[in-house]
Amino acid sequence: MKKALSFLIILIFSLSSMAYTLQGSVKGYPKKVIEVQNLVNEEGKPTKLSDFKGKVVILYFGFTHCKHVCPTVTASLKRISDALVEKGLKDKFQIVFITVDPKDTPEVLKQYKESRGLDTFTFLTGKESDLKKVWKAYGIEVKEKEMCMEDHGEHHHHEGHKGHHECHGAKEKTIVHTPVVTFIIDKSGKIVEDFKGIYLPEDKMIQDIEYLIKK
Repeated sequence: MKKALSFLIILIFSLSSMAYTLQGSVKGYPKKVIEVQNLVNEEGKPTKLSDFKGKVVILYFGFTHCKHVCPTVTASLKRISDALVEKGLKDKFQIVFITVDPKDTPEVLKQYKESRGLDTFTFLTGKESDLKKVWKAYGIEVKEKEMCMEDHGEHHHHEGHKGHHECHGAKEKTIVHTPVVTFIIDKSGKIVEDFKGIYLPEDKMIQDIEYLIKK
């Protein structure tokens, strides 16, 4: 009997020591989510991150006229969303996009959402002053930059050896926001990890989000 009890204790200890490890960057986490103030969603309805408490939230920043970075991240998150929906978890998570462009009005965001079939996404916007507070709170630096539109229609600029660049096409103002980061917020409203960069590890994120949903 004692041997059986000892074995059971060892087994329980072994299982507890095999706890799941999140696969994103966990440095500095978990920490309480920084609430957003005075923002509205694509329907024009006042929306806070706390509205999604009880769900796992995937939070990222972008803008609708972004040519490469935002569409790449959004496409990854759409595939992650589709995989989670297939697992029957549609109502257990929420993807939240906060714009870095005050020109992204609710109407613009709604059209963007509907045209891309992003029904598990919520898009947030607001006055520039309120958006700036959110960007600063999450460490997102937003700048307007003049980019060169080459004859073949792609954003590009040529760097010379001395740091000069030549533009052979029209110039266009665009928004640059750094870093590119996706935050994962657990059901209790704490940021538990983030994923930096344009190309997201989709399988790992699906595993992490599913774990956090079922935790």
